[in-house]
Amino acid sequence: MSKRTRERQLAKLAARRQAERDAVTQRRQRIMTTIGVVAASVLVIAGGVYLLGKGGSNAQSSQTPSVSATPSASPSGKPGTQTGTVTPTPAPTTVACGATAPPGAGKPKPQFAGPPPIKVDLKKTYTATIETSCGTIVIQLDVVQAPKTVNSFVFLADHGYFDGQYIHRLDSSIDVIQGGDPTGTGSGGPGYTIPDELSGTLSYGPGVLAMANAGPNTGGSQFFLISGKNGHNLDANPNYTIFGHVIKGLDVAKRIQKLPIQDPNPAAGIAGQRPTQAIYIDKVTITAK
Repeated sequence: MSKRTRERQLAKLAARRQAERDAVTQRRQRIMTTIGVVAASVLVIAGGVYLLGKGGSNAQSSQTPSVSATPSASPSGKPGTQTGTVTPTPAPTTVACGATAPPGAGKPKPQFAGPPPIKVDLKKTYTATIETSCGTIVIQLDVVQAPKTVNSFVFLADHGYFDGQYIHRLDSSIDVIQGGDPTGTGSGGPGYTIPDELSGTLSYGPGVLAMANAGPNTGGSQFFLISGKNGHNLDANPNYTIFGHVIKGLDVAKRIQKLPIQDPNPAAGIAGQRPTQAIYIDKVTITAK
Protein backbone atom coordinates (compact mmCIF):
# COMPACT_ATOMS: atom_id res chain seq x y z
CA MET A 1 0.00 0.00 0.00
CA SER A 2 1.40 3.33 -1.00
CA LYS A 3 1.94 6.11 1.48
CA ARG A 4 -0.60 8.31 -0.33
CA THR A 5 -3.28 5.60 -0.21
CA ARG A 6 -2.66 5.05 3.48
CA GLU A 7 -3.03 8.78 4.16
CA ARG A 8 -6.33 8.85 2.27
CA GLN A 9 -7.67 5.93 4.33
CA LEU A 10 -6.61 7.57 7.58
CA ALA A 11 -8.26 10.82 6.51
CA LYS A 12 -11.51 9.01 5.69
CA LEU A 13 -11.40 7.19 9.06
CA ALA A 14 -10.81 10.45 10.92
CA ALA A 15 -13.69 12.14 9.04
CA ARG A 16 -16.02 9.22 9.82
CA ARG A 17 -15.15 9.32 13.53
CA GLN A 18 -15.66 13.09 13.63
CA ALA A 19 -19.03 12.66 11.92
CA GLU A 20 -20.01 10.06 14.53
CA ARG A 21 -18.95 12.39 17.34
CA ASP A 22 -20.93 15.25 15.75
CA ALA A 23 -24.00 13.03 15.46
CA VAL A 24 -23.76 12.06 19.13
CA THR A 25 -23.42 15.73 20.10
CA GLN A 26 -26.44 16.67 17.99
CA ARG A 27 -28.54 13.89 19.54
CA ARG A 28 -27.61 15.10 23.01
CA GLN A 29 -28.51 18.68 22.08
CA ARG A 30 -31.88 17.56 20.71
CA ILE A 31 -32.59 15.62 23.89
CA MET A 32 -31.63 18.58 26.09
CA THR A 33 -33.70 20.94 23.96
CA THR A 34 -36.71 18.63 24.23
CA ILE A 35 -36.29 18.40 27.99
CA GLY A 36 -36.05 22.18 28.18
CA VAL A 37 -39.19 22.68 26.11
CA VAL A 38 -41.13 20.16 28.17
CA ALA A 39 -39.93 21.72 31.41
CA ALA A 40 -40.82 25.19 30.20
CA SER A 41 -44.24 23.98 29.12
CA VAL A 42 -44.86 22.44 32.53
CA LEU A 43 -43.85 25.70 34.20
CA VAL A 44 -46.10 27.73 31.93
CA ILE A 45 -49.03 25.40 32.52
CA ALA A 46 -48.41 25.32 36.26
CA GLY A 47 -48.00 29.07 36.29
CA GLY A 48 -51.24 29.52 34.39
CA VAL A 49 -53.10 27.27 36.79
CA TYR A 50 -51.57 29.17 39.69
CA LEU A 51 -52.47 32.54 38.26
CA LEU A 52 -55.99 31.48 37.41
CA GLY A 53 -56.34 29.55 40.62
CA LYS A 54 -55.74 32.61 42.65
CA GLY A 55 -57.51 34.83 40.42
CA GLY A 56 -55.11 35.92 38.25
CA SER A 57 -55.10 39.43 37.93
CA ASN A 58 -52.11 41.31 36.72
CA ALA A 59 -48.93 41.02 38.68
CA GLN A 60 -50.10 37.70 39.95
CA SER A 61 -49.05 36.41 43.31
CA SER A 62 -50.93 35.23 46.35
CA GLN A 63 -50.88 38.91 47.25
CA THR A 64 -53.30 40.05 44.56
CA PRO A 65 -57.00 40.87 44.92
CA SER A 66 -57.92 38.95 41.84
CA VAL A 67 -60.61 36.81 40.32
CA SER A 68 -59.67 33.15 40.22
CA ALA A 69 -60.81 32.37 36.72
CA THR A 70 -60.78 34.24 33.46
CA PRO A 71 -64.36 35.45 32.92
CA SER A 72 -66.17 34.10 29.90
CA ALA A 73 -67.54 36.39 27.25
CA SER A 74 -70.68 38.30 28.09
CA PRO A 75 -73.81 36.30 27.22
CA SER A 76 -75.87 37.41 24.27
CA GLY A 77 -78.81 39.67 24.89
CA LYS A 78 -79.60 43.30 25.39
CA PRO A 79 -77.11 44.84 27.86
CA GLY A 80 -78.59 45.03 31.33
CA THR A 81 -81.09 42.20 30.83
CA GLN A 82 -81.03 39.10 33.01
CA THR A 83 -79.79 35.93 31.35
CA GLY A 84 -80.01 33.42 34.21
CA THR A 85 -78.89 32.81 37.79
CA VAL A 86 -76.06 31.19 39.73
CA THR A 87 -76.28 29.47 43.10
CA PRO A 88 -73.68 30.21 45.79
CA THR A 89 -71.64 27.54 47.50
CA PRO A 90 -72.72 27.10 51.13
CA ALA A 91 -71.24 29.59 53.57
CA PRO A 92 -69.78 28.53 56.94
CA THR A 93 -72.52 27.74 59.43
CA THR A 94 -71.19 30.13 62.08
CA VAL A 95 -71.88 33.77 61.30
CA ALA A 96 -69.20 36.30 62.24
CA CYS A 97 -69.56 38.93 64.96
CA GLY A 98 -72.49 37.12 66.60
CA ALA A 99 -74.82 37.98 63.73
CA THR A 100 -77.35 35.84 61.91
CA ALA A 101 -77.66 35.00 58.23
CA PRO A 102 -79.67 37.60 56.26
CA PRO A 103 -82.82 36.69 54.30
CA GLY A 104 -80.92 36.65 51.00
CA ALA A 105 -78.28 34.16 52.14
CA GLY A 106 -77.92 31.15 49.88
CA LYS A 107 -80.37 32.40 47.27
CA PRO A 108 -79.46 32.29 43.56
CA LYS A 109 -78.13 35.52 42.12
CA PRO A 110 -78.84 36.92 38.65
CA GLN A 111 -76.53 36.97 35.67
CA PHE A 112 -76.79 39.73 33.11
CA ALA A 113 -75.88 40.59 29.56
CA GLY A 114 -73.77 43.66 29.65
CA PRO A 115 -72.16 45.84 30.62
CA PRO A 116 -75.33 47.74 31.48
CA PRO A 117 -76.04 51.06 29.78
CA ILE A 118 -74.55 54.10 31.50
CA LYS A 119 -77.17 55.58 33.83
CA VAL A 120 -75.09 57.36 36.46
CA ASP A 121 -75.05 61.16 36.45
CA LEU A 122 -71.56 62.67 36.64
CA LYS A 123 -73.03 65.73 38.39
CA LYS A 124 -74.34 63.68 41.31
CA THR A 125 -72.64 62.24 44.38
CA TYR A 126 -73.18 58.49 44.84
CA THR A 127 -72.88 56.74 48.16
CA ALA A 128 -72.95 52.99 48.84
CA THR A 129 -74.04 51.80 52.29
CA ILE A 130 -72.84 48.23 52.84
CA GLU A 131 -74.45 46.45 55.78
CA THR A 132 -72.39 43.46 56.92
CA SER A 133 -72.50 40.89 59.70
CA CYS A 134 -69.99 43.01 61.59
CA GLY A 135 -71.38 46.49 61.02
CA THR A 136 -72.04 49.11 58.35
CA ILE A 137 -69.51 50.61 55.95
CA VAL A 138 -70.36 53.76 53.98
CA ILE A 139 -68.46 54.48 50.77
CA GLN A 140 -68.46 57.50 48.51
CA LEU A 141 -68.27 56.23 44.95
CA ASP A 142 -65.95 58.01 42.51
CA VAL A 143 -68.22 58.48 39.53
CA VAL A 144 -65.91 61.03 37.88
CA GLN A 145 -62.74 58.90 37.85
CA ALA A 146 -64.46 55.54 37.27
CA PRO A 147 -67.90 56.11 35.71
CA LYS A 148 -68.19 52.69 34.04
CA THR A 149 -67.18 50.82 37.18
CA VAL A 150 -69.49 52.87 39.40
CA ASN A 151 -72.31 52.46 36.88
CA SER A 152 -71.94 48.67 36.98
CA PHE A 153 -71.73 48.58 40.79
CA VAL A 154 -74.81 50.78 41.14
CA PHE A 155 -76.68 48.67 38.59
CA LEU A 156 -75.91 45.45 40.45
CA ALA A 157 -76.70 46.92 43.86
CA ASP A 158 -80.04 48.23 42.62
CA HIS A 159 -80.88 44.69 41.50
CA GLY A 160 -80.11 43.23 44.94
CA TYR A 161 -77.16 41.37 43.48
CA PHE A 162 -74.90 41.78 46.53
CA ASP A 163 -77.59 41.20 49.17
CA GLY A 164 -76.95 37.91 50.94
CA GLN A 165 -73.50 37.33 49.44
CA TYR A 166 -70.56 36.73 51.76
CA ILE A 167 -66.95 37.82 51.96
CA HIS A 168 -64.85 35.03 50.45
CA ARG A 169 -61.32 36.30 51.06
CA LEU A 170 -59.28 38.06 53.76
CA ASP A 171 -55.61 38.78 53.04
CA SER A 172 -53.85 40.61 55.86
CA SER A 173 -50.58 40.84 53.89
CA ILE A 174 -52.23 43.46 51.70
CA ASP A 175 -55.13 44.30 54.08
CA VAL A 176 -57.70 43.16 51.52
CA ILE A 177 -61.33 42.25 52.24
CA GLN A 178 -62.76 40.77 49.05
CA GLY A 179 -66.36 40.07 48.12
CA GLY A 180 -68.86 40.49 45.32
CA ASP A 181 -68.73 36.91 44.03
CA PRO A 182 -72.24 35.42 43.69
CA THR A 183 -70.80 31.89 43.87
CA GLY A 184 -68.57 32.49 46.90
CA THR A 185 -65.72 30.62 45.21
CA GLY A 186 -63.62 33.56 44.04
CA SER A 187 -64.33 32.79 40.38
CA GLY A 188 -67.84 34.17 39.89
CA GLY A 189 -69.11 37.35 38.32
CA PRO A 190 -72.20 39.11 36.96
CA GLY A 191 -72.08 37.52 33.50
CA TYR A 192 -70.21 40.37 31.85
CA THR A 193 -66.93 42.24 32.14
CA ILE A 194 -66.11 45.93 32.31
CA PRO A 195 -63.03 47.84 31.12
CA ASP A 196 -60.33 49.07 33.49
CA GLU A 197 -60.33 52.75 34.43
CA LEU A 198 -56.73 53.32 35.47
CA SER A 199 -54.85 56.58 35.87
CA GLY A 200 -51.41 55.04 36.34
CA THR A 201 -50.92 56.85 39.65
CA LEU A 202 -53.26 54.83 41.85
CA SER A 203 -52.49 54.28 45.52
CA TYR A 204 -54.18 51.59 47.59
CA GLY A 205 -54.33 53.16 51.01
CA PRO A 206 -56.75 52.48 53.88
CA GLY A 207 -60.38 52.93 52.89
CA VAL A 208 -59.92 52.35 49.16
CA LEU A 209 -62.63 50.43 47.29
CA ALA A 210 -61.30 48.81 44.10
CA MET A 211 -62.28 46.28 41.48
CA ALA A 212 -60.64 42.84 41.41
CA ASN A 213 -59.90 41.29 38.04
CA ALA A 214 -58.35 38.38 36.16
CA GLY A 215 -56.23 40.50 33.85
CA PRO A 216 -56.67 43.68 31.82
CA ASN A 217 -60.30 44.72 31.28
CA THR A 218 -61.81 41.70 33.07
CA GLY A 219 -63.47 43.38 36.04
CA GLY A 220 -66.96 42.23 36.92
CA SER A 221 -68.54 42.31 40.34
CA GLN A 222 -65.73 41.23 42.68
CA PHE A 223 -64.45 44.17 44.68
CA PHE A 224 -62.05 44.65 47.55
CA LEU A 225 -61.72 47.06 50.46
CA ILE A 226 -58.35 48.10 51.86
CA SER A 227 -58.52 48.08 55.64
CA GLY A 228 -54.97 49.18 56.47
CA LYS A 229 -51.58 50.42 55.35
CA ASN A 230 -50.51 47.05 53.91
CA GLY A 231 -52.69 47.89 50.95
CA HIS A 232 -49.82 50.04 49.72
CA ASN A 233 -48.02 46.81 48.85
CA LEU A 234 -50.17 46.91 45.72
CA ASP A 235 -48.97 50.36 44.67
CA ALA A 236 -46.14 48.98 42.55
CA ASN A 237 -48.72 47.28 40.30
CA PRO A 238 -51.67 49.69 40.08
CA ASN A 239 -53.83 47.38 37.97
CA TYR A 240 -57.08 47.64 39.92
CA THR A 241 -59.66 50.33 39.23
CA ILE A 242 -60.33 52.46 42.31
CA PHE A 243 -63.97 53.50 42.37
CA GLY A 244 -64.65 54.65 45.92
CA HIS A 245 -63.38 55.52 49.40
CA VAL A 246 -64.74 54.69 52.85
CA ILE A 247 -66.21 57.74 54.58
CA LYS A 248 -67.61 55.85 57.58
CA GLY A 249 -67.03 52.40 59.05
CA LEU A 250 -63.32 51.82 58.43
CA ASP A 251 -63.26 50.36 61.96
CA VAL A 252 -65.75 47.74 60.75
CA ALA A 253 -63.40 46.82 57.90
CA LYS A 254 -60.52 46.50 60.35
CA ARG A 255 -62.63 44.22 62.55
CA ILE A 256 -63.48 42.00 59.60
CA GLN A 257 -59.81 41.88 58.55
CA LYS A 258 -58.87 40.35 61.92
CA LEU A 259 -61.32 37.46 61.68
CA PRO A 260 -59.82 33.95 61.40
CA ILE A 261 -59.14 32.33 58.04
CA GLN A 262 -58.76 28.72 56.96
CA ASP A 263 -54.95 28.68 56.87
CA PRO A 264 -52.77 31.74 57.57
CA ASN A 265 -49.67 30.04 56.15
CA PRO A 266 -48.70 32.03 53.03
CA ALA A 267 -48.08 28.77 51.20
CA ALA A 268 -51.79 27.98 51.45
CA GLY A 269 -52.55 30.82 49.01
CA ILE A 270 -56.09 31.99 48.36
CA ALA A 271 -57.64 28.72 49.53
CA GLY A 272 -56.27 29.45 52.98
CA GLN A 273 -57.62 33.00 52.95
CA ARG A 274 -61.27 31.96 53.11
CA PRO A 275 -62.84 33.09 56.40
CA THR A 276 -63.78 30.34 58.85
CA GLN A 277 -67.00 32.22 59.67
CA ALA A 278 -69.64 33.63 57.35
CA ILE A 279 -69.23 37.37 56.91
CA TYR A 280 -72.39 38.34 55.08
CA ILE A 281 -73.13 41.38 52.99
CA ASP A 282 -76.65 41.82 54.29
CA LYS A 283 -77.55 44.63 51.93
CA VAL A 284 -76.02 47.30 49.68
CA THR A 285 -77.99 50.53 49.31
CA ILE A 286 -77.13 53.27 46.82
CA THR A 287 -78.05 56.92 47.34
CA ALA A 288 -77.52 59.76 44.85
CA LYS A 289 -77.65 63.46 45.61
